[in-house]
Parts: sequence; C-alpha cells; structure tokens
Amino acid sequence: MGRQNEALRWRLIALVFAVLGFSWSVSAHALTLIEEAELTLTLHGQARAHAEKPQTVTLPFHWDQRQGAVDGEARFTFEVPVAQADAPMALFVPRLGNSFRVSVDDQELARFGAFPPGPYDDASFAPQYVELPASRSASSRRVEVTIAAQAARQGGLSPIVAGTVEEIRPLHERAEFWHISGGRFIAIVSGVLGALSLLVWLRQRESIYLYYGLGELLWSVQTARVLFTHAPLPWPWWGVLPLAAFQAAIPLLCRFALAVVGRDDTRLARFLGAMAWLAPVAAALGIMVPWLWLTSLWQGLNLVVGLAMMVTVLRVALRSSVLEHRVLGLAVVLVVLAGARDMWVMRYSPQAYDVVPWIRFAWVGFAISLAWVIAERMRKDARAMAQMNASLEAELAKRNAALEAAFTREREGEKARGALEERQRVMQDLHDGLGAQLVGLLRMAQQPGAARDDVALHLRDAVDQLKLTVDAMHDGDGDVASALGAVRYRLGPRLQAAGIDLRWDVSPLPAMTGWSVRESHQMQMLLFEAFSNLMTHSAATQASLIARVLPPGGADGAEGEVIEIELCDNGRGFDTSGVLRGRGLANMRARAAALGGMLMLKSRPGETRLRLRLPMPVPAAVAGSTSNEAMTRLSEANPELQASGQAGWRPALR
Repeated sequence: MGRQNEALRWRLIALVFAVLGFSWSVSAHALTLIEEAELTLTLHGQARAHAEKPQTVTLPFHWDQRQGAVDGEARFTFEVPVAQADAPMALFVPRLGNSFRVSVDDQELARFGAFPPGPYDDASFAPQYVELPASRSASSRRVEVTIAAQAARQGGLSPIVAGTVEEIRPLHERAEFWHISGGRFIAIVSGVLGALSLLVWLRQRESIYLYYGLGELLWSVQTARVLFTHAPLPWPWWGVLPLAAFQAAIPLLCRFALAVVGRDDTRLARFLGAMAWLAPVAAALGIMVPWLWLTSLWQGLNLVVGLAMMVTVLRVALRSSVLEHRVLGLAVVLVVLAGARDMWVMRYSPQAYDVVPWIRFAWVGFAISLAWVIAERMRKDARAMAQMNASLEAELAKRNAALEAAFTREREGEKARGALEERQRVMQDLHDGLGAQLVGLLRMAQQPGAARDDVALHLRDAVDQLKLTVDAMHDGDGDVASALGAVRYRLGPRLQAAGIDLRWDVSPLPAMTGWSVRESHQMQMLLFEAFSNLMTHSAATQASLIARVLPPGGADGAEGEVIEIELCDNGRGFDTSGVLRGRGLANMRARAAALGGMLMLKSRPGETRLRLRLPMPVPAAVAGSTSNEAMTRLSEANPELQASGQAGWRPALR
C-alpha cells in the first residue's frame, strides 16, 4: 500500500510537502506516506442508507468530486508499518472531515463532531495530529479512519504521513502555521486594508476605494473559514457566506484594477459589477440545492474575467509612464497566474484535496500592492491639493492686496469728498446765513436813524450763528443731547438778558446712527431760529425745552422709536395761519424735512408750542446720555454751567 515504488513514493512525498509549503529534512527510513486505503462507503439519500462493498482507493479522497451531491460516510482502513518498535509513532493528516474518528487496532484515539455532521461541525480545513499507543510486538498497526461528509461541504481525506513523534510533530506544527496562522494573518491584513479603504471612501466618495474596500473585506470573510472547526453559523449558511464572499471579491478587485487605469466605464467593468451582485445567488444555489457544477462554472468565469482584466491593465501599464500602473500590472499578473495554477491543480491534480492554494498567499502581495497604489494616489492627490491651496493663497493674497489698495483709494476719496462737502456746507451757511445777516446789518448801519441796540442785537445773532457754524464742524457721532447742549450754551446768556427763564428737561437720548455734522447742524440751526423768534417776537418771560424718547406707536402711530424735542413759551402767541406763509417757518420745515422728521406748531395767547419729531434710523438700544461727560468738559471751560446738570458740549469758538 505504501511501498510500491520507492522512487515514486519519495517524489510524491516531496510534491505533497512542497505544495503544503513545508521545508523539512527527516530520515527517509522513518516516514511512511499512506496513499492507498480500503474504502467502505455508506451513502444517505431519500431511501434508507446503504453500504457499498469495500474497495481499494487512492488518496486523497475528495467527497464532492468522487460522490457528487449526496451525504454519507466513508471508512478507510490501512496498515502502518512500524520501523522502530521502541519509538512512539504518530499520524499526520493534512486534511479530513467533515466529522471524523480515528481508531488504531480497534482502539478509538480521536474523534470530532457527530455522525452525520452537525450544522456547526466542520474539521475539513484543519490539519490533524494523532499519536499512536506503544506496541512492542506488532510489526504494523491497523488504522481505521471514518469520515462523515455532506454534499458541497468539502469533506474527504488527504494522504496520511506516519512516522515517529519527533518527525511528525514538526510537520503538524508547520501545517498549522501555514493553514491557521497564515489564514489568520491574511484575514487580518485584508480586513484592516478593507476597513481603511472604506473609511477613505466615506470621506472622498471615489468608487476605487469602495471597490477595493469591499473586495478586501469579502476576501477576509472567505479566508476566515479555515480558522473555524466549530462554525459561527449553521450549515448551509456557513457554506454560502464564505463562498459568496469569495465569488464577489474577485470581480470587485478586478473592477478596482480597471478603475485605477481609467477603464471603469467599459463593458468588462460593467460585467464585473453584475458578477459581484449575482455572486450571493450563485453561492446559494451551489451550496443549498446543491448545484456543484455551478460553483465550478463560476470559478471558470472568474478566471476568464481575471485574464481579460489582466490584459487590459497590462496594455495600459506598458504604454503608461505612471509608476502605480506598472506596479498594479505586475501584481495583477502574479495573482492571476496563481489563481490559474490553483484552478488547474484543483481540477486535474490527484493531490487537489490537500493542496494549499497559492492565491491565498499571492493575495497578500496583491493586496499590499493595491494598498500602495491607493497610498500613492492619495499622496499625489494631497500634493496636488497642497499646490492648489498654495496657488489659491497666492491669488487671494494678490486680490487682498488689490482690494486693500482699492479700499485705501476709496477711503482717501471719501475723506476728500467729506472735506469738499464740509467746505461747501460752511460756504453755504456763511453765504445764506451769516452773509445775509451781515449784509442786512450793513444796510441798517448805513441808515441815519438806525438804533444802536437793534444793530447790537443783530450782531449778537450773527456772532451766535457763526459760533454754531464753527461748532458744527466737530462730529458728535449723532449725539442729540450734546447738540442741544451746544444750543443752550450759546443762547443761554441772551435768554437771560432778554428776561426769559429757561427750564431745561433733556432725558437720556440714544445716538442717531448715521448722523453726520450736517444733520446736527441742521437741527441746531432750526432751534436757533426758533429761539431767535421767541426772543424777538414773543415777549415771553418763561420758556422750556423738553427732549424725550417716545416708544413705538406713541407718536401718531409711529412704527419705531421717536425723539421728540418740544419748545414752549408763555408769550403772547400769534396767528399760525398767517405765519405759515412766512419764510422763517418755511426754512424750519425744510430743515426738519432734511432730517427726516416732522415739525408741528401750535400757538394761542399765553402759550406757543413747537414740536420736532425725529424718527430713529434703525432700532438701537437706548444708550445712556453722554451729558455728564459733556457737562464735565463744559464745566472745565465755563464754571457757570457746573450747576446745570444737563447735556452739554465743548464749544469750538468762544
């Protein structure tokens, strides 16, 4: 059974262990390779289970290939020669399952799972090690290996190696390293690379990261099957999930390779996408029906599309000067050749059942190469983004400099226009106001009967108007209280000289946002004219000025806040209908209209009221009156005003 041809035997041993990835050096006389066994089959179907006659078969025995889509049990019996009677012996079985039991000389030594296999029992991917009990008398040992297999579950038995414990244990350890530790390493690497790629896809939404991430995660799932002897899911779901992951991972990663070289819009790319969607359906039909031929057909289709992808990538890589295209082309060639080799071996080689697929390890290099391609692509994208940001920063700096220059010119222009407008205002005020008064005074003084007191009165008016004109050159930032204080400061002595007692009641007033010196001067000149008329024509002994803020709706239904300034005296009054046609009142109304306000006049004997209502330009919080600071400045200049306690203002001309 194990000693037919010495040369052939050792060539097969070398082939088996080369495929398994082992490098070993043992004494040739101590190892026995069991390639033949006496087989007794028990098949399960719709009818009652029946056992077939024993027959001699060669190992490996792949249940799905030998028996097809049926369940059953197989008992293998063979003799193991004892080369050294005093040395403990052991058996190394690279692969068997789904469930099994091992007996030596009718003594059971190892068992796994139930007969028939339970839904969570699957030892068909783990190498097994069995030590034989000592026997000093026998020249050979009778070994019986019984397996229970389910259709499409990849059950079977590989060739068995017998020898001393010292020689067999290293073989088993190496097998566990390559099968279990290697599979765990591949699953971890693929899972980490896939997760990182999907995280990048969530940020950038580029399809190449999605293809690569899904492909690597699915490859990690199908590789993880070899790590479990007790499956996390019951059969057949634990068969469908890894097979579907394997059948979908290949078209996804092929499409990734096409996307990297700019061929993601071809018919081949769309066909690969359809294959990825249909992979779970094909896996379910292949495992659950089971249609074993469909799984083989799908593997052949994967090889065909892989070759087509390889040709496309190589054509682009050979014509391209981009380094990642060439690296990708080399990785694609290696993994496609490994896949083609595995498919040929599993289809035609007698050692198909216990072979270690090359693609499992070629995939690691392929995955690392693809990860490097992605990293290189991201590095170039980051460098391009940095260059773009630098270019944008330079452009923004250039535009900011241009805007700053434009703003500087605009500010200088505004200053120039403001100075020009101020000169024009002063010229107009001097011409229309003070100039007209001086011309009138000149004519009055040239008349022989001109009264000296009248000339002096008009001169005081002209001087006060000149002072107010000069004072208005200082911007008060819309401070109405300070502007009113300036009027009081200038006209207070004249009111006292005229025998008029002035009551001043100015509440805290908010600043008029948007007001310039022009608006403040307009209000001051309006009040100056009103006070001049009061002193000249009313014959009053008492007067009052009240300034307050009216709430919304309090001033004839106004929508916003309104500042109301009311001037009242106890003079003889006058007929307002006659005065309305006068020029003085028309000038006052024109000034009120220029301020956006409204002027109202009521008069009767003993009482005359003039109201000026100024709407607030925008809603604003009522700022505290700046009267204390203004009065402080006025008090420093004129101690007579220290007791007034009202809004004041620092005069510019005394």
